Amino acid sequence: MDEISQDPKLNVRLPRGRWLDLAVAAALIAAAVLAAMTGRGSGPAAAPAAGPGAAAAPALLPSSVRARIPVPFGQPGGMTVLGSTAWISDWSASQIARVDLATRRVTETVRAGDGQDEPVSMTSGAGSLWVLDFAGPLLRIDPVSGAITERLGVRGLGADVAYGNGFLWVITDDPDGGGQEYLYKIDPSRDVIVKAAPIPGAGTACAASPGPRGIWIACAAADRITLINQASLKPVQSLPVRSGGYTPQIVPGRDAVWVLTPSGLARADPATGRITAIIHTGYAPSAMSAPALLMDSAGRLWITGSLLTVVVPGTMTAYPVAHTPDLISAAADGPAIWADTGSTLIMLQVKTPAATQHPLQNARSYLR
Repeated sequence: MDEISQDPKLNVRLPRGRWLDLAVAAALIAAAVLAAMTGRGSGPAAAPAAGPGAAAAPALLPSSVRARIPVPFGQPGGMTVLGSTAWISDWSASQIARVDLATRRVTETVRAGDGQDEPVSMTSGAGSLWVLDFAGPLLRIDPVSGAITERLGVRGLGADVAYGNGFLWVITDDPDGGGQEYLYKIDPSRDVIVKAAPIPGAGTACAASPGPRGIWIACAAADRITLINQASLKPVQSLPVRSGGYTPQIVPGRDAVWVLTPSGLARADPATGRITAIIHTGYAPSAMSAPALLMDSAGRLWITGSLLTVVVPGTMTAYPVAHTPDLISAAADGPAIWADTGSTLIMLQVKTPAATQHPLQNARSYLR
């Protein structure tokens, strides 16, 4: 498969205001769907003809489309998968939609926010769906009934919500306009704010990534990521990275922290805070949003953007899977991935090689 109709936190983070004219986006989507339906994708695509002295583009890894579900949204945002259900936010209409992955249809829409462009971030955890309003509360939603069961007030403009280590982590911008970001720790068992504290970083393009050692914070306006102690909410260590104006995407683990920036996919040692390797991935923002990083149940890392890429950490290799110029968001579902195009939700599966590195996508090691 060499092209599918799409658009890319998380859990894919979406920079606000990066949308194409709808007519152009519709044309891109239509062309991509046509390509998928005409059978392109049964094997690796031929690389485009290269000019004199130019290196040929790497062939796409064979992938298969396991399902297609129409999702008639104007400007979808984030997505999360809960069992056999996908929830997708449509921030332009201030609503979220429930998609039954078994029956392959949209079964419900829930209003989220009183104005326009409201749901800016979404996650799942503690048996609930959590939606952060740009200028309002954090909504707790029952994923079975679709009912809003709690509204938790947080001060300032909403930037991001994530679930991990038994708590909700919310980032907001300074309500007084001072440029300071705040991190909220919320206990979902009591629906109360346990603690709030200022964090390093500036601007609303900040994201929280809970991990075994604490909460990693990344902001588009800061050339570093910071580990926050989850008890004190104070910085523990900082790792320099080049953000390139985008929010660095983080998948944290106990033995390795993966950080995606325009410089590549970096593997860092969380104990020392040093980068130990960089995989060159062909970082490529789509027309709709910046790239995002997520991990599937097989431990593979997926990078969304105008080129959908899968990384096999054991081989330190990045494999291009599909050209996705209009990808908005994606979510892992076991070893597969659901990709949201705005008009279609597509389930992709791919079998990755076990050992061979791609000659143009190898890794650089850093001995420090």
